[in-house]
Amino acid sequence: MKNIKELIIVGAGIAGVSAAVYAKRSGLDFLIFEPSAVGGQLLSMQAIDNYVGLGLEAKASQMAENLAQTLKDLDIHPVNEKVAKISHQDEILNIDTDKGIYQAKVVIAATGASFTRLGLEQEAEFTGKGISYCAVCDGFFFKGKDVAVVGGGNTAVEEALYLSQIARKVTLVHRRDKLRALEYLQKQLLAKDNVEIIYNSIVVKPQGQQFLESVLIEDVLTKNKRRLDLNGLFIAIGISPATEVFKELVSLDDKGFIITDEEMKSSLDLIWACGDCRRRPLKQLITAASEGAVAAISVYKYLKGYYISV
Repeated sequence: MKNIKELIIVGAGIAGVSAAVYAKRSGLDFLIFEPSAVGGQLLSMQAIDNYVGLGLEAKASQMAENLAQTLKDLDIHPVNEKVAKISHQDEILNIDTDKGIYQAKVVIAATGASFTRLGLEQEAEFTGKGISYCAVCDGFFFKGKDVAVVGGGNTAVEEALYLSQIARKVTLVHRRDKLRALEYLQKQLLAKDNVEIIYNSIVVKPQGQQFLESVLIEDVLTKNKRRLDLNGLFIAIGISPATEVFKELVSLDDKGFIITDEEMKSSLDLIWACGDCRRRPLKQLITAASEGAVAAISVYKYLKGYYISV
C-alpha cells in the first residue's frame, strides 16, 4: 500500500475547498477527492445575494471558478475519482474509489446534499431561471413578484412564510388535503393575507421562454389542470445528504445527515464532517465555508495530539 495520508477530504464544494485551504495552511499531508467539477451546489445556481463581501447578485459560476483557482494557487490538485467505500482497521481508514485504493488517518466528509426534485420535464432547464430549492438563497430576486412553493411540511411552510415578507403573493401547492407542518407554523401561514394554499394539487409542468412564466397544476382528485402565472417556483419537498459511504461508520440522524459535535467530529474519531452532509441548523454557503475551516483545524489538532473534545 502507498504511503498513508494524514487526511483525505471527500468533496470539493465550498466546505471541502475551505477544509483543503486550512489543511494546506496547517501543513497536513492530504488529498481532496471530487468526481466532477469543483464547486458543489454552486454549479447549479445562477447568483448569490447573501454571501458577505461578494455584493448583491454575485455570479455562482464565478465563485465556483474562484474556488477552483484557489486550489490551483495553493498547489492543491483534486483527485478526480469517486469514493465508493470507506472502511477502517487498526485506526487507519481504507478509501476505495472507482480507480484505486487509498489510506488515511482521518477523513473529512464534505460530500454535501442534493435537493429532492419533482422530476418534471424542463425542471433542470428552469433551475436558476425561476425554479429554486432555497428561499433564503434566492428569495431576494423575487421581491414584489408572484411565487409558489411546493410542499406541505415544515420546510415548505417556513419557505412560504419567509417569501411572504418579500414577494407580492405566495401560493403554496400541496398534494394532500392538509399540511404536515407543525401547528404553530400553519397558524402563522394562515394569518398571512398574501398567501394562498392550493390543496390536493401537484405541479406537472413549468412553462416559459427564457425564464419561468407559469406552471401547470393538476388536481389529484379531479385530474383537472389549470395555469398558475408566477415568476418563481420554490420546491421544498426534502433534501438528501450524500452520506451513503459513511452510514455504516458514523451516527446519522433520521434523515441521513452526519451527527457531529461543534468541532465537526463524528461519532468515530477518524471521520469528521462539514457542510450540507452534516446535521446543521442553517444550510448556506457561508456556514459551509466556516465549517470546513473548523473541521480542518480540529483535525490538525487531533493528528498532532492536542485536540480536546468539547
